[in-house]
Amino acid sequence: MSVAGSASPLAMASTGGDPAPPVPAAETAPVADAAHVAPVLGPPSTWVVSTPASVLDIPARPAHPEPAAAETPAAAPVPPPPPPPPPEVFDTSGDQLAGWVNEALRVMKSQGMPVGAGDVRAIRTIIDKESGGDPQAVNRWDSNWIAGHPSKGLMQCIDSTFEANKLPGHDDIFDPVDNIIAGVRYTFDRYGSFAGHPGLKSMSQGSGYRGY
Repeated sequence: MSVAGSASPLAMASTGGDPAPPVPAAETAPVADAAHVAPVLGPPSTWVVSTPASVLDIPARPAHPEPAAAETPAAAPVPPPPPPPPPEVFDTSGDQLAGWVNEALRVMKSQGMPVGAGDVRAIRTIIDKESGGDPQAVNRWDSNWIAGHPSKGLMQCIDSTFEANKLPGHDDIFDPVDNIIAGVRYTFDRYGSFAGHPGLKSMSQGSGYRGY
């Protein structure tokens, strides 16, 4: 039986009758910070698996592109110039003399003379009667020869007649084109037309050719 206020038997159990020193209480483990306490999971049968929220595929907003610089339109290709028209053909005989007659008529028309295809026959007749178609022909038997200024070339022009009726750039009395030009211009200047040419007029009346 213990008496109130007396020491407990355990406390009195020292060899000297002195009370035993107090037994230190068992060291209590420090309590972990509540914020770091791992959650306690129950058995797997109690786990609840929630379906993750679907991820929205939000397209990225395109950046505002800088306005493209206005392109300078390419210059339209310049079309090539049209080819020159083929030369006008007056004499269609196709021989060498036709080429000379055609060129002479083209030159005279470009200078405003009223000549054309209708004059081809008259020109060829004069050439045939005067020189036989030889651009180097020189008359050595008529009065012009005796006077010292013989007739020359296709249409048998004397030098003074040629010089008075040639066109600029057509200065060679023996050049067939130049000679035709001078002979035709002389005919128009002196007789008005081929109709007034002495040789052609005589032939139209049934007579022979006469020189002009």
